[in-house]
Amino acid sequence: MLNAMSRGEVDISDLRILLIQHYHYSRHFTRYLCALISRMSSMDDIHCLMENLLEEMGLDGDDKVTHAELFQRSLRTVGADPASQPPLAETQDVVRTMIGYCRSPDPINGLAALCLGAEAIVPLIYRPIQSALVAHDFGSDATEFFKLHIEEDENHALTMLSILTRMTRHDRDARARAKAVGIDIINKRSGMLDAVWSGIQNLSLAAPGLTLPLPDSHAAPNLRHALEQ
Repeated sequence: MLNAMSRGEVDISDLRILLIQHYHYSRHFTRYLCALISRMSSMDDIHCLMENLLEEMGLDGDDKVTHAELFQRSLRTVGADPASQPPLAETQDVVRTMIGYCRSPDPINGLAALCLGAEAIVPLIYRPIQSALVAHDFGSDATEFFKLHIEEDENHALTMLSILTRMTRHDRDARARAKAVGIDIINKRSGMLDAVWSGIQNLSLAAPGLTLPLPDSHAAPNLRHALEQ
């Protein structure tokens, strides 16, 4: 699905489905981050992660617009109503797994989940969405949320990675566990994208009048391999 969006081949109604499911996942992001911060013991690390939280809450600048409000603006602009469809089982699984890792007594689990399974892969997911929105002639009201995160989340990922590296530097088992957590979240997010794509295909089969490009053999980028390089 990510490749299809990059090529501008995803219908606007299908894009709405993806955005709604992403809403059901991302609406909990501040919960994930707060849960992780509550498990940190170093005030320096807490301060670093709080900078991310302040950005999410729109408290880092003069405009005071939260990231949640920016995403709501995107949804309104494209006509996507989150109340129109419940979260898929796969979406619920991502949320449940992410909050579980972030609430873990060992902060390595939450750091790995948010860093490797979220912040570090933002460009892989958000750039195709941004491309699809532009292909459908949507302007900044729809794209600003994605543009902002593509630009900022690399720094968030590097901050978390620095903390994670320091915590696991002398512990091989901890490094292996962090990698396993990251792969687990990536697998589940990939499963969510696959479920959305399958649902779109099923809708197109149920309505023969609609045309939908089928994925080629190299369809969506395989996020499952992102940590295996």
